[in-house]
Formats: sequence, C-alpha cells, structure tokens
Amino acid sequence: MEQISNLVVSSRVRLARNLEDIPFKTKQKGAFDGVASTIKANNAHFVSTYTNDLSPEMAQALYEQHLISRELVANKSNSIIVANDVSAKNQNKVIVMLGEEDHIRIQSLYVGFELDKAYTSAKKIADDVERKHSIAWRQDLGYLTSCPTNLGTGMRASVMMFLPALTISGEMRGIAAQLSNQHLTVRGVYGEGSDAGGYMYQISNQACFGYTEKQILEMVKSVTVQIARHEIRAQSNMYKQSPDQIIDAIMRAWGLLTNAYMISTTEAVENLAMLKIGANLGVIKFKNQSQSILDDLFFIIQPKTLATTDNRATAITTRDKIRATRIAELLRASRVQ
Repeated sequence: MEQISNLVVSSRVRLARNLEDIPFKTKQKGAFDGVASTIKANNAHFVSTYTNDLSPEMAQALYEQHLISRELVANKSNSIIVANDVSAKNQNKVIVMLGEEDHIRIQSLYVGFELDKAYTSAKKIADDVERKHSIAWRQDLGYLTSCPTNLGTGMRASVMMFLPALTISGEMRGIAAQLSNQHLTVRGVYGEGSDAGGYMYQISNQACFGYTEKQILEMVKSVTVQIARHEIRAQSNMYKQSPDQIIDAIMRAWGLLTNAYMISTTEAVENLAMLKIGANLGVIKFKNQSQSILDDLFFIIQPKTLATTDNRATAITTRDKIRATRIAELLRASRVQ
C-alpha cells in the first residue's frame, strides 16, 4: 500500500453549489459576501479576499499551485476566495471559490491518497452554507449547476497521480480510453486540454448525476489502486529491462538538479520526475516523509509562485538562478543516500 501511496501526489474533492434566487454567473456586486461571512463564522482560521484585490502574480501563483481556476480569476466583478491556511506546511488546504462557473465551489485538497478526509472537510463547509442559505436543488435533479455534467451530487473526486512508466510505455492512452467507458476521466495537471507535465495526471469522475457521493468516492479510490498497481508493474519491468540505463538517468538527474547554476521550469520538472522514479524504485533514498518534497517542488518552482516568494524572480534569468538554488538546497537537505 505504501508504494501505491507514493504514486498519489494529492487527493481533491470539489463540491459545486448555487444560491437559489441568484442567476448563474451573476455579476451582481456583493452577491457572495453573505456566503463568505457564513464560512468564516463557522470555521476558525479561515480568511477571505476579493479576487480582484490579488496581484496578477499572486493570482497566477495560486493557479499554478492548483488552488484556484482561471474562471475565478477572470471574474473581476464579485468573485471571492475563502480559505484556510494554504501554506505549503499545511497538509489540508480548503479553498472556496465564490463567483466561479458556479456560485460556490468548495475544494478540499490533501497530500497523498486521502479522498475520504478531503470529502469530510469539503462536506462540512457545504453543510455550514446550506444551513444558512437557500441552495438550488430539485428532487429529480439534485443540486442544480451551471454545467449539466455536475448535476446531482455536484461532486468531483480526483487524485493527482505520478505515472511515468505507463506514459513512457504508451499504456496511458489505452487506460484513458477504458476509464472513459467507466464514467471516469484522465486529464493533465491543469485540467482539460493540459498536458501531463512531469508525468502527472488527474483521475476523476466524469459524471455526478445518478451516483451518490459514497459511490463516487469508492469508484475513484478503486480505479486509483488499479492504476497504481499497473504503474508499479510497469516501473519494475522498465527497471529489469535496462537497470544500468535507468540508474544512470536517475543519478544524472540528481547531479543536474543539485549542481545547476540555472534551470528552466521544464528542465527541472523533467529531472524531478526521474528522481521520483528513483525514489519509487529505491535507487535513491530520502529522509522519513521527505519524499514528498519531490511533489512539492513541482509546484514551488513554477514561475509566478517563485515570484511571490522572491521579488527578484520577475526576470527570467534571475528566476532560473533562484530556481536552481532552491531545488539544490531542498534536495540535499532531504536525501539519505
């Protein structure tokens, strides 16, 4: 089970809700202020901000970190973010987007394979809101949503998985086709139409209508375990066929990432993926629970995220230097052998 968990970078549950008496995609000023107040009143340590008050760099950084959507950023008139502490040290991030495609989109993200925990924290927020506000719901259709595919539970459960061997072998194409027949979908890190940077994929339910929340969770959990087992087998086969070449590629990636003076996002992600393979195969070892630093680095090194943590990182050359230094420091501090 530990090997399977190492392949699941994060778990996310998203619940979509709409206020009963307000049109979809309303531009009405203050339309969601009451919902933001309700969430904060019922959940300690939650804060809110109008999306329009974010700097372009911060908005892009939150998007890079998979915390908000492009649709939310595009709504400058009344959108709000309500969230708990979204610092990198917090294993659970809850972000409520108000004024996105739906009035209310509650997202709960956990590090690792923790779909049940993600669901529990998201559902708690949804219940808080429903006790205070009238939500659009019908007996025959369930929760009413802007997009018909979200009708019913309004729930999407997803995991982000690291699947290099299945990608390299070409098996992911067949797996994606099979999942589509099971009402599941495979996407890149940043959703529909994006590529699988760093061999990362989102696996999620494709439809909400006709399923209970429990059924959706069990469906996604079951397929996650199946895909992880396929990936473990594929990595083992890849290693058995060319052990020296695999070890060489892993150690070259380590050498580059810990010694580069400058490095681009693309090159960094490609080499971090090789280290992840090395960690999964036991070729390279990290301190207890430090392997997750490889997953964290994938997001930490993105351009706008770096710019929000170091104001020198606005120029490309300077940013590439900062990225190289940060990666080297974090990897050296985390490796055992």
